[in-house]
Amino acid sequence: MDLLSLVLTLRPTAAGTPPPRLGRAAHAILLRQIAAQDPALAEALHSDDGPKPFTCSDLLGSRRREQVMPEEAYTLRYTALTAPVAAALANAFTVGQTLTFEDVTFQIITVDADPTSPNPWAGNDNYQDLAARHLLPAGPLPPTSWNILLAAPLAFQSKGKTQPLPLPELFFGSLVQRWNTFAPVALPEEGVRRYAEELVAVSRFELRSAPGWDRGPGLRIGAIGKLTYRALNRDRYWLAVLSLLAEYARYAGAGAMTTAGMGQVRQV
Repeated sequence: MDLLSLVLTLRPTAAGTPPPRLGRAAHAILLRQIAAQDPALAEALHSDDGPKPFTCSDLLGSRRREQVMPEEAYTLRYTALTAPVAAALANAFTVGQTLTFEDVTFQIITVDADPTSPNPWAGNDNYQDLAARHLLPAGPLPPTSWNILLAAPLAFQSKGKTQPLPLPELFFGSLVQRWNTFAPVALPEEGVRRYAEELVAVSRFELRSAPGWDRGPGLRIGAIGKLTYRALNRDRYWLAVLSLLAEYARYAGAGAMTTAGMGQVRQV
């Protein structure tokens, strides 16, 4: 198992008012849980300056007047992009355990990584099987469009500035870069970016801006909502590659700050 998407259902032990964005706190909790079983891996994940082989969501769920309420359930999601991190993540959380975010304590009600689960965010996979499902030259023509849900603010670093609009070349370019960092077999990154820029269009969208991350005076704005990318030609190879990347997005996330709550996306 190279890829894991673990969904935790949480319930507050009491009403509380945590800060509006908890992605960085979720990151710290994950490293602390991994350190309890594998200190060397936790240290490597903390100190590595390159792309991280995991993602962390913000706390998901409705809030009344910014409060969390004990009668309501919330979710927290973590993903792993390599086998060592997937193994550590699979053992990091247990039902009944408590997690504390900024003085607000939650109890874990369920832990779900089952690909047959009703929760569409949960799942596990490996790179070889994922690639084989899409890249083997057999069966019907791959899809020519991809419906993407942006469940957390999505933004990209492009040409020295933050770009909150999910242009095709930025979205698929982000995914192929992450794939080539962690997968055993590389995809043609420049080819993906060029195809997405020249021959993929946004055909539908329902998007709005939202704050995704802040530190001191800095605030990063991203897009949330849903959109459809559509290919303008039917080249089988590139359709297969983009379909592979669209499925990979559930694990990899897209764009900037995916380890601090941003870029939580999946194909729908």
